[in-house]
Parts: sequence; C-alpha cells; structure tokens
Amino acid sequence: MMMTLALTIGAQAQKDTIGVSKFTAIYRYECKTTDADGQPVTDSMYIAVQTSGGITKSFPYEEYDRQKKGGSRIADGYLAAQMHMGTIFTNYPEGRITTQEMLYPYRYITDEPLEKQEWTLTDGQDSICGYASLSATAKYHGLTWNVYYTEEVPASIGPWKLGGLPGLITKATDAKGIHTFTLYGFHQEDTPIIYTQYVTWIVPDGHGKFAAQRVDYHEMKASKFLAYKKKVLGNSRYVKNPTYYAPDPMETFGYVENSFNSAGDNVRSVAGVVLISNPRQYQPLELK
Repeated sequence: MMMTLALTIGAQAQKDTIGVSKFTAIYRYECKTTDADGQPVTDSMYIAVQTSGGITKSFPYEEYDRQKKGGSRIADGYLAAQMHMGTIFTNYPEGRITTQEMLYPYRYITDEPLEKQEWTLTDGQDSICGYASLSATAKYHGLTWNVYYTEEVPASIGPWKLGGLPGLITKATDAKGIHTFTLYGFHQEDTPIIYTQYVTWIVPDGHGKFAAQRVDYHEMKASKFLAYKKKVLGNSRYVKNPTYYAPDPMETFGYVENSFNSAGDNVRSVAGVVLISNPRQYQPLELK
C-alpha cells in the first residue's frame, strides 16, 4: 500500500555533546547559479558556526534554531540538502574533518585530513557586521578564496571548512564570485556542540502500521563522495529530474513524507532525506 504522510512521522537521534561553545557566529551563504530553465538565480541560506576546544561545527541555521527551541521536524536539513551544504566538524576527531550530509536516498558521512590553509595576508580593510576586518587570500581544494577576518574576535575559525587566520572570518568569496559567506550575526552564549550518531524514524511497515527504522550514515572517503556528487549533481539531467539516478521513492519505499520548512514551503522526503523540488545547477564548493 502506497501512501503520502504528513507530520505524523517522528524522529529520534542518537546525539553526543562533544563540547560547549561560548559563542555562535551566523553567516549568510549565497550561491550564484542557474535554475532548470537556465535562468540566473542566487540561492541563499544561513549557517551557524560553533567552536570549543579546537573543534568547530558549521551547520544549517535551521538545525541550530531547532536545537535551541527543542523539538524535531521532518524538514531537518532541508536547506542543507537544497544547497549541498553539509554539517561539518573540523578537528573532530583530532586532525580530521568529518562531514554529514544527505543526497537522496541516503545520508552520508565523510572523513578527510585537516589540511592547513596557507593564507597570504593582504592590505585590504573593511567593516563587516560592525567588525573592523583585514583581508587575506588562499587556495583551498581547487578554489581561490578572498576573505576578510577580524582580530576583534580572536577565534581562528570561519564558515564551512575555512579557518586558520588570526581572527574570525567575516566574509569569504571565491575568485569567481560564485560562493559568498558573510557574517550576519554574533551571539555570546553557551550552546552545546552536538554530534549526531544516527537517526531513528517512525515509518509505515507496509501493513497499515508504523515501525521504527534506524537510519545510519553511509561512510565514504571525502574524495570519493566529492566525485560521486560531481557525477550525480553535475549531470545535465539533474536540473530537470533531480532523482534521475535513484529508485522512485513511492515504488521503493511505498510512502513519501510531507512537511514544511521554516519559510512555509512544502518539503517531500523519505526518512528525512529530502526530495529536491526545485533543483539548481550544481556549483561545487571544492573541485578536488
């Protein structure tokens, strides 16, 4: 029996607290791309960045907001899936970068070494989000990044995987101007840094009842997953049919969950993995 479900499916996650951040930096991420008709669009989302004991977590703001308010929704991670922006743990475990993200029909967790970013300090100055900022540039994973950072916040961190400067990154743009992170807000607060081990979803069992289903992350090397994303999301068919490469959800799972994101948009998903409804041309944040 196939069915479409709405807001009756819950989730429980196995979560560990791996630190307590004394502040949270909020960034607006913008990505210049094209839609399914080839028209230029700029997509945007907000991300939160926490740090404690050398660990940095960069993750979708919606997750951070729900963490503070409590509760859970099917739409968890919606913006992350839409923008191909994962939850990133830098220096966790020590000397490594761990990334959690979703690409229908699975959740993935990847691992890579924490590479030092070789920054060249330049003579640019600006005021960003009220902070006096200095400029720097570096090449990282195939893209050249032009950034501003502020020594007023002596935390050597930034959005996504960027960091290693003598202060908080306040703005970062790649040389082609496709990707931009801009500091939007800065909150002095104590918040736990949460690492999610796995998610348990309450799903239909095919007999008109519901059963618990543990959803684990598929482990993969970061370089292999990057190549997989390029192959899947970079294919010309993706913007017309974003699930062209995977089984039909109704035929495979027998159900689709319906929910809404914080903007009130309808979101379709299976076990919390989002079915993209308005795909964009893929713009990778790293080329290698």
